[in-house]
Amino acid sequence: MTDNPIMLELSGVTKQFGGLTAIGDVSFSTRKGEIFGIIGPNGAGKSTLFNLITGTFPATKGNITYKGESISKLGPEGVAAKGIIRTFQSATVFGNKSLQENIRLGYLFGQLSVPRRFADRSLLSSAREMAETVTDDVLSFCGLADDRHRMAGELAYGVQKTLGVAMAIAAGPTQMLMDEPAAGLNPVETREMGELIRRIRAERGIDVVLVEHDVGMVTRICDRILVLDRGKVLAIDVPEVIQKHPDVIEAYLGADIDLHQV
Repeated sequence: MTDNPIMLELSGVTKQFGGLTAIGDVSFSTRKGEIFGIIGPNGAGKSTLFNLITGTFPATKGNITYKGESISKLGPEGVAAKGIIRTFQSATVFGNKSLQENIRLGYLFGQLSVPRRFADRSLLSSAREMAETVTDDVLSFCGLADDRHRMAGELAYGVQKTLGVAMAIAAGPTQMLMDEPAAGLNPVETREMGELIRRIRAERGIDVVLVEHDVGMVTRICDRILVLDRGKVLAIDVPEVIQKHPDVIEAYLGADIDLHQV
């Protein structure tokens, strides 16, 4: 893994809101083929960090690159066009549309993320045709094929979360940023989500960066883990080291997490 090329890299990234420093001088990189986890106590800055990477917020200082190219000033659409697609903590689906329609929309988002493509009717027509093939493939991959004609709003919350991940896969990313994929899931669903993430990397060749409160899932599936505390990097290492890191254990004191039991 250490010989694999660097994909996402943050160098001295800082984000200030007025007088508050939400992210302070954060630097790290991810490598091709890696599942990279980000954990930290509530208020550590995890969601803000994702917002910076995806272009939702501009960084106050520092630089963010992907495959060696700066993405710091591209904005959300520009970042998505580079192959970085985000999933959200809540189940973000179109409840009044079928599962296959949701997947189709995910695919079209990935294809049409560059504004000029909206004006190109031949590209739009080709994308719509290809969407059918991609939809069938992704529904099967995520175990959703049997429910393809059901309305997304009728599904259990855990299935909606899986559908949200499926939509992101359909967009054709090279890297997925997953914001608390296990949030709201029961233990069985959490394990299934962890296995799906492993398969996304192994069978689809998509790198994954995930923010997650379920430390047990993170330590099971991630190659390396970054720990944030009060907007700063506390530690970056393999799961076995992170679980025994004294500063990490201290940072989690008082939180509903036992790092020794994951």
